[in-house]
This record gives sequence, structure tokens and C-alpha cells, in this order.
Amino acid sequence: MEHLVIIGGIAGGMSAASKLRRLNETIKISVFEKDEHVSYGACGLPYYISGVTESHEDLLARTVEEFEERNIAVHIHHEVTKVDHSNKRVKVKNLKSGEETFVQYDKLLIATGAKPIVPPFIPKEASNVHTLKTLNDGIEMRKYYQDEKIKKVGIIGGGYIGMELVETMVELGKEVFVIELQNQILPNYDEDMANIIADSLQDRVEIRTGEEVKELKMSQGKVISIVTDKNAYEVDAVIVNIGIKPNTQFVKELGLDMLENGAIIVNSHQETSIPSIYAAGDCATSNHLLLNKPVNIALGTTANKHGRVAADNLAGIPTKFDGILGTNVVKILEWTAAMTGITEKQAQEENLDVETVVIETNNHASYYPEAEKIHIKLVYEKESQKLLGAQLIGKDKSIAKRLDVYATAITCGLSTSKIAMLDLSYAPPFATVWDAVQVAANAAK
Repeated sequence: MEHLVIIGGIAGGMSAASKLRRLNETIKISVFEKDEHVSYGACGLPYYISGVTESHEDLLARTVEEFEERNIAVHIHHEVTKVDHSNKRVKVKNLKSGEETFVQYDKLLIATGAKPIVPPFIPKEASNVHTLKTLNDGIEMRKYYQDEKIKKVGIIGGGYIGMELVETMVELGKEVFVIELQNQILPNYDEDMANIIADSLQDRVEIRTGEEVKELKMSQGKVISIVTDKNAYEVDAVIVNIGIKPNTQFVKELGLDMLENGAIIVNSHQETSIPSIYAAGDCATSNHLLLNKPVNIALGTTANKHGRVAADNLAGIPTKFDGILGTNVVKILEWTAAMTGITEKQAQEENLDVETVVIETNNHASYYPEAEKIHIKLVYEKESQKLLGAQLIGKDKSIAKRLDVYATAITCGLSTSKIAMLDLSYAPPFATVWDAVQVAANAAK
């Protein structure tokens, strides 16, 4: 009987296991996960910490028992420490007993995800410093931040997770401030768009951009202040979210093709550079549909697609994953920020000849109650007017779905003039006669 070993039991790994079991009832599937939880919605962790999501169990897609009922062997608290490809086996450590064993495989799927980058200035002994990546991180943080004595929280890093946690801390009644090394929050966006949100939050959230953290000062086992190259800030607790790094250190000696950050380079079938080894999720690359090169953009949507495509190919069904645009959306208090494709900043870095347009328009008819402004920035090829990127900022949740129109248009290679003539829906409560998507496209020259 053929044996598939999957390292990692969250999005990519369990998506692959589930799909493969539906395709093949006889293959042996073994999953090794060093944590105690599998198959959960990590993107929901900020909302669990704030109490919007009541129980961590609500984040679980399937339990270990449910997978085992489907004849998928899940070994929690088991860490794969080495891959011996020449003998097609993995070295597994039982984290409870300390026992180490070798497990043979025919095919191997690496789906180990990523871990938070912890800079050297973070004292390991500090009891009031947190990072957020796993469900256990969320459980610990929810309990910790319920304490009313924790009043002032410093967040190091103004990216997606950092800014989502701004909302979390405000919901919990904390005084919160953000320190970001770059000159803007949301560094993946263009500065002019990110500043719309930053400027609106300054009366409630202290945002310090362009500051480098140099030291965390300690007293009695806790951090009491964050020292930057420009200032010092007193804190009761610190959250660090400056980025993530693929969990691939244990396979570096294999000689797999990797990006500089350790992400495993895969082809469109999720195959690595070594036969019989596949990779999926945050530890793997995707082809960027516009830049046509491997990129490592950690998104739950991508991880699940990786898993399904890997499962098809492991089952002998040739299936390709063409790639991604990095489409994402983030909620920050009353604001929504969404983007797809490339930014103006990226276009400049890639030496692309582009034009941009920035507009402000209504989300629906102005005479219908509660109309909100939407800010839209488009990046498009100068000569062909083919859309390359879109960024939307506003207080209307429909922004997420409007962005999907742009993501679809970029995937299909549409020009701004084609987008302007799409047959989109209209009624005063939902849109203007020319939808916001089309108003921006019409403004492109």
C-alpha cells in the first residue's frame, strides 16, 4: 500500500489529506503535527482574542477524531526533525515522551507553514511579550488580555496582523500604539493609500512609522518600555508581528530549491525539485501571475488551493495551479483595506511602464442613506491599459467583493476600458449607475 506522509496539519496539509482521501480510499495517509490542534482558521484568531468569536472551538474546521474517522492517521505532538530522502523516511520525535522513530514514505508533502520572526532585541524571558500565529498563541493571548491591569499595549509591526490586532486591543478597551520600521503602516500597499487609514486612526491609536526598535527594557521579568531610535514608550504588554519565515530549517540540508527566505520552490503541480516530495501552504512558493516568478505570500486561500492541487497530483490526476495575485483584504476598526496584483511601488521596482489613477467615489447612490466614500487606486500598463493592480480603502464592507471584480479582471487580462463596460449590477442601495469599480476604470487614461 502506498504511504503518503504529510508534515504539518493546518491548512495546506489537511486540505491535501481530505481531498486525497476522497480521491483514493486505499492510500495510507499519515499526518505529523507538532501542535495539539489541526485544521483551524488562523485568520480568525484576532476575533477570538477580542471575544467577537466566542470559543476557540469555533475556529476548528475538523478535529483529529473526525480525520481519523476518515482513515487519516493524525499524530499530534509529533515533530518531524529530519527528512532522509535517499531512504525515503522521516525522523519523528514524540514531543510528549521524547521518543524518536523513523517512518517510511512513498510520497512526502511538506506543509509546515511559517513562524513569526522574532528579532534579537526580544528578551526570551519576558512574560508580557506575545506573537500570534497558532491557535495556542490565540488561547494564551485571549486569557492574558482579559486582565484589566493590562492597559497600554505596544504593537511592533504595522502589517496585516499587527493592524488587525489594533482593532482587537481597541475592542478590549486597551490604549494601543503601533511602531513600524517602514514609513507607513500596511507596507504592502502604496503609501498614499495606507495613509488614508493611518491619518484617520491617529486620534484613537498612536502610530509611529519610520522608527526602529532598539531595545525592550525589562523589570521583574516584564517589558516596561519600548526604546526606538527616536523615542521611548511605556507599556504593560508588547505584541510582535514584524513578519513570518517559512518553517523549513529542518529540510535545508536536502538541497531543495528555495527562495532566500527559505520558502520551498514548487512547480505548478506542487512538486519540489526532488522527486516524490511536494510542498504546500505558507512554506511553499506560488507563481505570481503578473511577475511570472515564484513568490512566497502567506494566505489561507492559497494554502488551501495548494493542498487540493497537491492531492490531485498525488492521486495521479494531472492538475495545475497557475498562480496568484496576492489578493487580500483586512479589517481595521471601521475601515476595510483590500488589494490585488501589483502596487505602483512594485511596478517601479520591476521597471514596468505603468500609469496610475486614484479616485474617491460613493459606494452607492448619494440619495440613499449611509453612503460611504471608497478610495480606489489602479495600476495599469501605459500602452495597453491592461490592469495590473488595484487598492481599495473605505468603510464599506462591499469593498472586499468589489476587489474581487478587479482580481478577476487582472486574471483574465482585461484593460481598464473593458472593465468600464462590464455588465455589473445596479440599484441605489448597492451601487451607483456606474459602479465604483467602473468609475475608477473610466478615469484611467
